[in-house]
Amino acid sequence: MVYLSPYIPALLVAAATAISAETRDTHAKLDKPTINDSLDYLKPGLNKALKAQNFTKKRWDEGWIPQSCKDLAKDTNTEPKDFEIWDVTYADCPAPWVFCHHKTSGITIESIAHQFSKVPLQMRQYVRHIVDVPSPSGWAFETSGNIVFNKPDDDMLPVILHETGHALDLEGAYNNTALSSSAQMWDNYNQDKYVSDKYAASNMVENVAQNTVIAVFNENVEGGYEGVEKRWREIFRQYATVIDRAIAYGKGNNFFKPGMEGVCTHRLPPSPRVRVDGRRSDIRGRRERSEVSLGEGIVPIISKREGRSRFSNCSISW
Repeated sequence: MVYLSPYIPALLVAAATAISAETRDTHAKLDKPTINDSLDYLKPGLNKALKAQNFTKKRWDEGWIPQSCKDLAKDTNTEPKDFEIWDVTYADCPAPWVFCHHKTSGITIESIAHQFSKVPLQMRQYVRHIVDVPSPSGWAFETSGNIVFNKPDDDMLPVILHETGHALDLEGAYNNTALSSSAQMWDNYNQDKYVSDKYAASNMVENVAQNTVIAVFNENVEGGYEGVEKRWREIFRQYATVIDRAIAYGKGNNFFKPGMEGVCTHRLPPSPRVRVDGRRSDIRGRRERSEVSLGEGIVPIISKREGRSRFSNCSISW
C-alpha cells in the first residue's frame, strides 16, 4: 500500500507559503490538461477495499420530514409527501443518519444505505442527509452537507465519495477552512503538470473532490493509486495535499481510513423535523413524531457555510 513519504508533509507545508489563495476563483475552470476522462477505473478497487457496515433502519411516522429534505424536494421538482424518511443506524455510530428516500427514485433504501456505509466514518460524519430522487438521468450534487442523488443506481461509490469530499471541504473538516481555497492546495496544484480527469478540470472545488476519491483509493487499496495509474506523479502534489490535511486534522487519525476511530465523535446534525403539509404540530403529534438525536458524547459540527458557499455547484453524472 502506498503512503506519503515522511518528508512529503513538510514539503507541502513549506510550499504553501508562496501563494495567497484568497485571490483565486475556486469556481473558475482549471487550465491544466487531464490524465484521464474519468475516475471510473477506480471503482472496482474501491468497492473491494471499502467494507460495508452493518446497519439497522427505522421508518419515520407519516407526515414528518427534515426541513432540508423538504426544501430539496422543491429544488428537485418533487413533492415532500412522496418521500419515505428513514433513520439508518450503522454499527460504528450510535446516532442515525436520516435518509430522505423518494418512493420512485429507482433504488431501494437498503441499496443506498449499504453504499453509504462503505464511506469511512470520519468522512461520513460530515454528511447531514442522503436524498435520492427520480430524474431522467443520473447525477448528484451536495449542498450544506446534504447529498442528493438524481436517478441513483446500485453502484455509485466513487460518486458518493466525491460528494462527501465536497462536504469535508466546505463544511470545515480541514481546520474550519475550505481546502479548495487554501494557499496550500493552490500552490501544490500549480506545481503539478496535470489534473486527474475532465471533471476535476471544472474548477478547484471539483478538483479537491476528485482528489478525495483518489486519496481514499490510495489509502485503502493494495498498491495505492500508483498501482493503477502510471502517471500518478503528474498529480501527486494535489492528492498528497488532501491526504496530508486529512491526517493533520484527523486528530491523530486519517479521515480516509475506516476504523481509525471505533465510534463517531462529531456529526453534522440532521435538520429540524417539520410537518409535510406545513401545519403546526399539536402536543400529541410532537410526542409521536420520530426523534433524532446525536446522543451523548457526539459533538455537533456547526456549519459556517452561507451565501454562495452553501452550494458546491456540483453536477457529476454517471
